[in-house]
Amino acid sequence: MAFDMTMALFRPALKYAMEKNGHGKTLGLKMTEINRGEISLVFPYKEEVVGNPLTGVVHGGVIVSLLDTACGSAAMTVLKTPAVAPTMDLRLDYMHPAEPHKPIYVEAKVYRQTANVIFCRGLAWQDDKENPIAHCVANFMKVDSKSINFSAIAVTQLRRLMPWGQRSSGEQEGGK
Repeated sequence: MAFDMTMALFRPALKYAMEKNGHGKTLGLKMTEINRGEISLVFPYKEEVVGNPLTGVVHGGVIVSLLDTACGSAAMTVLKTPAVAPTMDLRLDYMHPAEPHKPIYVEAKVYRQTANVIFCRGLAWQDDKENPIAHCVANFMKVDSKSINFSAIAVTQLRRLMPWGQRSSGEQEGGK
């Protein structure tokens, strides 16, 4: 297999974006594999996302979020230039509840592309991939990257993470 420079540069950026920001950070998900058109991740069990405290079962919304994140990330890996790929449609079938106190594994793969849409399949399981918790099909829109200011997004994220990049409260309120 030939070396893919674009993926070599994109992998750490996508991993960072998904694990260290937003709901990926909140959930604590870890991307374990990033290839062109394919993503694998693991979600460690967390008490904070239990849907039913009597059973300890993870809330179904977490499963949807994990599959949407994995499929959306897989969709982004097939774009020719850095861009976002918002979810247009996601259909999910729950097969059974996730077992408490066990990690959830997720895989997503792109199976087709058109000029404007990327089509993905996703699977979530615990002990046995052949006995999934849920599976999905999802469609993502290709968005023109010229309309997205990635450098401004990167600077904003760096300022949020770095103490020297944050302004004092006086500066934010119109001070010097």
